[in-house]
Amino acid sequence: MPTIYDIAREAGVSITTVSNILNNKGRFKPETVARVLEAVERLKYRPNFAAKSLAARRTNTVTLSALLTPESFDPLNLQYFGAIAQAVSRSGFNFLLHISHDLESFERFASTGICDGWLLMMIRRQDERIALLKELGVPFVSIGRPDEMEGVDIVDTDFEQTARLALEHLLALGHRRIAYLAEPLEFGYSAIRLRAYLACLKEYGLEGNADLVAETDGTEAGTVRALEALWSRDRSITAIITHDIPALTVLRTLREWGLEIPRDVSVIGCSDSPLAALADPPLTTINLYVERIAEAAAEALARRLQEPEAPPAHILIPARLVVRESTGPAPR
Repeated sequence: MPTIYDIAREAGVSITTVSNILNNKGRFKPETVARVLEAVERLKYRPNFAAKSLAARRTNTVTLSALLTPESFDPLNLQYFGAIAQAVSRSGFNFLLHISHDLESFERFASTGICDGWLLMMIRRQDERIALLKELGVPFVSIGRPDEMEGVDIVDTDFEQTARLALEHLLALGHRRIAYLAEPLEFGYSAIRLRAYLACLKEYGLEGNADLVAETDGTEAGTVRALEALWSRDRSITAIITHDIPALTVLRTLREWGLEIPRDVSVIGCSDSPLAALADPPLTTINLYVERIAEAAAEALARRLQEPEAPPAHILIPARLVVRESTGPAPR
């Protein structure tokens, strides 16, 4: 049986576009509407009324969705899984974890209608899981911020604050040539954190550092390439801000280049992954209060299930700086 995913692929548009056209929402070019309707006719698509009907019943089950690839592995995810499972259980619900590598497998599972609501992790800026759940009429909470937040319950880290905490810590140590190594910018948190970092640079009169920004693709090799690109631009860099997993590669690579941390270069991560304290040297980072995020997300979903017409909640959880041994005074 064809799905909304198949229609989007056939018509060459996003799932959000298909959903909006089929539900008569938004305004689209006539040729776009025609392509979607032609794809519907060709594939003999019929909306999944069974799933929508099941969504109206209660199963007392909440599912956490995580889209994972080998490149996106982070031990922090295991912390999130455990904390969310406990928070959901305390809210009186059964808990399911659904890990998928692509949208199609997510759609197949979501269309069964076997859970009352969803918690979504690893949110992309254009996250089509959100359009799918809206199409099915299933309540959900997004743990992370997509570009389009209208009508969506959001719980997230205050990533604007994390950028400020990292930059101000390094400035207090005397650093001025600070580089920023971003995780893939398709993820909402990464784009938000980079925007906040650039805004902080402007606030402190360090706009010139905006040239010292590179993006890793999330792999170890990609992180090394991004670091090499930064170093080829400016060898006067004295500090690097990144996320915890890329930071581990940065620490190792800088040592291989004959640099001492933090004497020559300071490195600060973000997330306080279980690996951060075990790094060599132990990594200065930002703790995201995973348990608080999990609790807030479970409570937001319980509220949505009890009050379907309530206005969407947007909740940001503040973070805290954890100073270890990978940051120190700027070299003289």
